[in-house]
Amino acid sequence: WHVPTDAEWTVLTDYLTANGHSGTEGAPLKATSGWNANGNGTDYYGWNGLPGGWRSISGNFGYVGDVGSWWSSSESSSSNAWDRNLSDHGDDVGRNPDTNEEGGSVRCVKD
Repeated sequence: WHVPTDAEWTVLTDYLTANGHSGTEGAPLKATSGWNANGNGTDYYGWNGLPGGWRSISGNFGYVGDVGSWWSSSESSSSNAWDRNLSDHGDDVGRNPDTNEEGGSVRCVKD
């Protein structure tokens, strides 16, 4: 098992785009319940993405129910790594360089 690279995340989102989810790649990844603001997804592929929020630099936890944020193993700089995120306010998949001092979820890929 390993934490996926940024490139592996891109393979996933490209697959979703090519299979009818262009612009809504997040909907088939999001769980069918647990998201605030009517932000539930279809869980079409059984990925069951839950909105676990994240931990800030100061150690506070927030946005549980609003955001799901998953690390990649790829650095965007010496102090940041790429992540992918889902939100209760849309069905896209975000990609951000987040500081290594924050906390997010991890989704492993089987070797």
